[in-house]
Amino acid sequence: MSNLSDALSFEDLSSAYRIEKKTATLSAVRKDLYPAMAALLIGLRLEYEKQLSIDSESLFCEGANQRRKRANDLSREITEIRMAKICSLALLGARGGQNVLDNLTSEEKEYYNSILEYSRRHVNIVERLSGKKKFETPPIDPEPVSKGDVVVDKTPPRKKEPEVPAEMPPYMPEDEYDMEEPEPMPEEDIPSPAVDTDDDMVVIRILEDLPAFSGPDRNYELTKEDIVRMPKIMAEALINREKAVPLNPAP
Repeated sequence: MSNLSDALSFEDLSSAYRIEKKTATLSAVRKDLYPAMAALLIGLRLEYEKQLSIDSESLFCEGANQRRKRANDLSREITEIRMAKICSLALLGARGGQNVLDNLTSEEKEYYNSILEYSRRHVNIVERLSGKKKFETPPIDPEPVSKGDVVVDKTPPRKKEPEVPAEMPPYMPEDEYDMEEPEPMPEEDIPSPAVDTDDDMVVIRILEDLPAFSGPDRNYELTKEDIVRMPKIMAEALINREKAVPLNPAP
């Protein structure tokens, strides 16, 4: 592998292509591979233009042109072969595999991370759509980021109307409460939730405005003093973070 200070030659490019073509994994390359390939293509183009200005019909001109075209093809082939290998690594990583990224250049690591992020979202799409994948409790306390004397809150903006897929009816709470009164209803006056085959449902009262988040069967956009019935594990996460209090707790 050449030093970063060495210019990439046409022979180096051809050798890199042959190695990449015959190996199933990413080969070790110079860390400035892409800038070096770009510099080589620029040099070959300038050489061709020089020969073209001297004698466009000469063998030197034709040879420079063929060399320039071949270098462009090799550079594109190397890039695409390595892209395919990086995509496979990202899919493996999305499935929980541990990848060694030593042979990636800085440009390729950026590409890998972007593919990995989208692969992690997509790998369980069927389970999510079929309802098999359990929900995950999102972070509720986003940390503000300081910029000088100004503190920027990274909390995502609240949506006024959550999007609901056309094929799914909008979620209707089983228990509705009148939230127009400024004072919360006494706990003893709140009706008990209807009997459900799922015993892991809890009624809670929200203590402060919360960022929007998703549950197993609906999206939640909760504000202070809202009363909501939700799965026990989600309710406990809010209660433990002092974002909510339980109503009608079991004796």
